[in-house]
Amino acid sequence: MQILTIQGGRFLKSGARRLVENALKNVEIIENSLVFSEPVKAEYGLFKASSSVILGPKVGNRWSGYYTSGWLFNTARAFLPARKVESSELPLIPARYRIEIDIPGSGIMELPGYRLENGVVFLYITPSYSFNFPVKSLTIGDPENYVQLSITPSEAGFDGRVIFSLRKTEGVGVRVRGKAVEDIIFLGDEPGGFSYSFMDEPVLVVSHEKVISPQDLQKALGVTSTLSGHGDFTLQLSMGRKKKEVEFSVELPQGGHA
Repeated sequence: MQILTIQGGRFLKSGARRLVENALKNVEIIENSLVFSEPVKAEYGLFKASSSVILGPKVGNRWSGYYTSGWLFNTARAFLPARKVESSELPLIPARYRIEIDIPGSGIMELPGYRLENGVVFLYITPSYSFNFPVKSLTIGDPENYVQLSITPSEAGFDGRVIFSLRKTEGVGVRVRGKAVEDIIFLGDEPGGFSYSFMDEPVLVVSHEKVISPQDLQKALGVTSTLSGHGDFTLQLSMGRKKKEVEFSVELPQGGHA
């Protein structure tokens, strides 16, 4: 399991930073459980955060597209408790999660986990999926001018193959879209295949409820953008200005928790 510690930037009070550091000293991960040196009072629930850029320069060009680089963000945070627990062992039960973070660092995160009485949170990502597509292929056009996408679910994502016959050169693209982020997974003028995967390694995030944000998680993961988790998504096939979409769902395999 990858362990990420998010202690915040220069604006985090030293007291909150010490709380995170002390929590790390008193816990071990043993067989998918947080084991503390003594019983702790905590709440199990869902941590939700959303962030948007309110100040930053415009970056990019008309070919690659524009986005606003984040200097200053507007961030909302909330921990939604489901039950109280008091124990020295807190199990990391497989549960649904969702993260969508774009290049500037804005987006959403919904992670299950525990909140201690002092505000320290232990949030986790369970990379366990069941991809459900209502169709096996998408097609745009007619027999003389068409593009077709074939879809095959895999353990952590899906494989795709794009074939087409075009009378004139038209941009062909495949995109995955979530609630806040769109990811381009195929773009070109030649047929080809691709594999698209969600996160495939368990992650534990240790932070404070007043600090953690999508852009902090982005930096800790070391990614430029990410789209991963459970729930409903949209897969889009495009040929020039023509588009066709299908919604698909990603659930926990049987035996997981909502």
